[in-house]
Amino acid sequence: MAGRPREFDDQFVIQAAMDAFWRNGFEATSAQELVESTGLGRGSLYAAFGNKENLYHEALRRYHSSSIEFHEAVFSQAGSVKDRLRSLLEKGIELDFSNIERNGCMAIFSPLERAAKDKTVEELSRRYIKTLEAMFIRLFAAGIAAGEFQAERQPEVMAKAFMCAYFGFRVFGRVVHEPEYQRDAIESLIMSI
Repeated sequence: MAGRPREFDDQFVIQAAMDAFWRNGFEATSAQELVESTGLGRGSLYAAFGNKENLYHEALRRYHSSSIEFHEAVFSQAGSVKDRLRSLLEKGIELDFSNIERNGCMAIFSPLERAAKDKTVEELSRRYIKTLEAMFIRLFAAGIAAGEFQAERQPEVMAKAFMCAYFGFRVFGRVVHEPEYQRDAIESLIMSI
């Protein structure tokens, strides 16, 4: 016997849970808030996902997937590699300043809050970073091949350095709520590549 079919859309529920976790983090998101956000009763939530941690993992996977799509869209834009990197930084800052309810970049703050306590979050975060790193390496390699960067530069090293700066901007934006300050820093970073 297969049991009762689900009467809800898993993807909607995961998206609603992701939004709740993104706003509050894992610890501060209560079961009641998840019930209210998803529209499901506690029993249905736990029957579908097992526990809060499993739902969080699904929400984090959703966030990572959306983030990868976002980066792919920016990286596939026309223009120089530097223009695309500038666009990425500007869009990241725009997201951070326009989403006051949200707690910054979930991909950054999730491992800060949970990785030491939750090995699945640690592994998901590691895979996400490796996927992004490979995308940045390809982008910098294309810039080197096009003559935009010196031929002796190493795309792997460039990718790592840029990712540290990029995620640093995202963290810094939570403290310094001055878009102009961030834009000046972006221009300085782009000129230094």
